[in-house]
Amino acid sequence: MMRLMLTKTLILSAFVLASFSSFADVIKWYGPTQTMTLGLSDVDISHVEFPEEITNITIENSDYVDVLVVEGYANRAFRMRSLLPKMATRAFLTGGSGNTYIVILTTDVPYRSFVRIEDGNRLNEISRKVSKKFNTTDLLRAMSEDSELPGVTRETHVIPNWFKGAGLSFELSEVWQTATLTGLVVHVKNDYPVPNEVNLPAISLPKTSEWGTLRKAAMENMRLSAKGKANDTGILYLMFAR
Repeated sequence: MMRLMLTKTLILSAFVLASFSSFADVIKWYGPTQTMTLGLSDVDISHVEFPEEITNITIENSDYVDVLVVEGYANRAFRMRSLLPKMATRAFLTGGSGNTYIVILTTDVPYRSFVRIEDGNRLNEISRKVSKKFNTTDLLRAMSEDSELPGVTRETHVIPNWFKGAGLSFELSEVWQTATLTGLVVHVKNDYPVPNEVNLPAISLPKTSEWGTLRKAAMENMRLSAKGKANDTGILYLMFAR
């Protein structure tokens, strides 16, 4: 392996960097055992930012790629370009904290002009701290308004006929998760040819220890029209706390 000394610098104007940042790709790094892949081009430059100062770079084959330090970023940002139309090599980058970032630089995956590498473990910890400030009412409001909350993950989780009861069909459609809360978005349909009412205390929900204890339930329209009529469906929001 050949050691690439961080002696070259590059000055990029603030205007160019600002235009790049609007479409930056983010790669989350979760530890030294993770290998990241960056797509480079032999005709265009990639701007790559790391979450900390990089004190040393080792390129497996320095004849394959050109790496320049971007001035003004405290050795956190680099300009990279492939020296060949087709190539692949590994780069080992050592951070000031001692972290090792292993990156495959290659032309075999789509080229990215602006890449920001972020510490995924740190981001998760920040999300957990932020989400602990929410209560069930806050999350319930966000779910009903379909609005994003920092630190909350949303997963489409469609299970048709999740369960049935009293002439009603319940379809689980989405799961919202924080460090302590789980919210479920459930679509309810009336299967009776006459109007039917959703009786929340009488509902027997499928249970899982992952969600915790049911704390709140709310529904936009608890009295549903006869099957096939307007307003024969509704949305049920369930809130669990661990």
